[in-house]
Amino acid sequence: MDIIKKIKQLPKKNGVYLFKDKQNNIIYIGKAISLQDRVNSYFNKNYSHSIKISRLIKQIYDVEYILTSSEMEALLLESSLVKKEKPYFNTQLKDDKSYPFIQIDKKNIYPSIRVIRKSNKNIPTEDYYYGPFVDVEMVKNSVKKLREIFKIRNCTQRKFNQKKACLDFQLGLCSAPCADKISEEDYQKKVRECRMLLIGQHKRLLTEMKNEMKIASQLMLYEKAAATRDSIIMIEKLITQGKISKYYKKRQKYYISQKKENFFSIKTLTDIQAFLGLKNTPLHIEAFDISNISGDIPVGSMVVFNSGVPEKKKYRHYKIKNVKGINDFAMMKEVIYRRFKDVLEKKEKMPDLLLIDGGKGQLSSVLEILHDLNIDLDIISLAKREEEIFIPGNKEPFLLPEDSEMLYLIQRIRDEAHRFAVTFHKKLREKLIKKSVIDFIPGIGEKKKMMLLKKFKSVNAIKIAQINELTEIPGIGKNTAVKIKTVLEARDDFKLSE
Repeated sequence: MDIIKKIKQLPKKNGVYLFKDKQNNIIYIGKAISLQDRVNSYFNKNYSHSIKISRLIKQIYDVEYILTSSEMEALLLESSLVKKEKPYFNTQLKDDKSYPFIQIDKKNIYPSIRVIRKSNKNIPTEDYYYGPFVDVEMVKNSVKKLREIFKIRNCTQRKFNQKKACLDFQLGLCSAPCADKISEEDYQKKVRECRMLLIGQHKRLLTEMKNEMKIASQLMLYEKAAATRDSIIMIEKLITQGKISKYYKKRQKYYISQKKENFFSIKTLTDIQAFLGLKNTPLHIEAFDISNISGDIPVGSMVVFNSGVPEKKKYRHYKIKNVKGINDFAMMKEVIYRRFKDVLEKKEKMPDLLLIDGGKGQLSSVLEILHDLNIDLDIISLAKREEEIFIPGNKEPFLLPEDSEMLYLIQRIRDEAHRFAVTFHKKLREKLIKKSVIDFIPGIGEKKKMMLLKKFKSVNAIKIAQINELTEIPGIGKNTAVKIKTVLEARDDFKLSE
């Protein structure tokens, strides 16, 4: 299609555009409030372009685009794609500059909170990080508000037992642990409450604080009760403002070269990358699960998601071959070994992220296999009980914000892997049970069994068939038909329970 005609078909909506040359290489990535207007401006003769842009225009052969739900999402997506693809004509976003994060350090007994800028791959995993964010001023104001509520320091003070507290204490922004104005236990409690708010556990936090206020009031600690009440009011206001400003939808449409598919916002994937400290944006995710009942007919499953969309043609089932008895760790090791040995032999592209259903044990088992295969991948495991995420090298699990798109997507992928495994397990069980039941039919050899199944399609259909229908099978008389009905009606165990 002619490039000018294609531009006229672009939507006038937020998004990211990708210019390509004749060799289909991405040579420039940009963002726009209106894709059609912005891309058209490159080809408008009334525009005066720089030498660099003029060179770019001469090499543009095709354009692709991705719609986003907002200008901010387009900004984040542009940054992520430029860092990944490194187009020749993009100069500003190729370096390691990143959007701001909120950091709470863990190295000090009195942790501090601050706004930082760091590349995702260089973020130390020993600290807590929240972000990335687009609006720097908004983040700074949020941190100030958090300090007003929880009185957490933002200084680098390492000397404690000071005689005098700093000005932040007088302004109500710090509880002055350096001057012994608060105990270590109470300070750590404030840090914990701040983290709960940052990851979205505000309902639980408010419940705890209201109980604390009630107890303080009953003990006639009215000053403490009043302080807790004021914190509750500030938190409720902060939550209300957050709800009003939430603009991302749970579902977006992903457009690229005339292709449309439902998908989770690309920002959700970049958020997961930042929150968990992954090396790459997890566009291609493979998830694995094991299904067995008391070690019976164990199977494994693999599901594939690309840009938040399930690719069902790439789903795989695995019958466990080498593990006897109940050993989920060994079963998971077998499935991962078979999958990635196949990937290496076929020289297929590795996934951006490996998602394992389970806890530390499953994660350790998989890491052992990947190490044996000399494969380095981002990998996480998700434990069902508390929805805790375990990451290699981290002793403590991560908790994604409970109302976030990030958690919703991770849960959906895990649940899809579980559903796929359970469905396959049920089919195998049903096949096995049906085979054992039909073997109990008296006077029926293998040939007649095949004729019965060919005509009625299933054992259940044979069971509910009329006597005269059964006698239509050559070699089956009335007496034999009655015996068949008697046996099947007496054995209902061939039906699978849900």
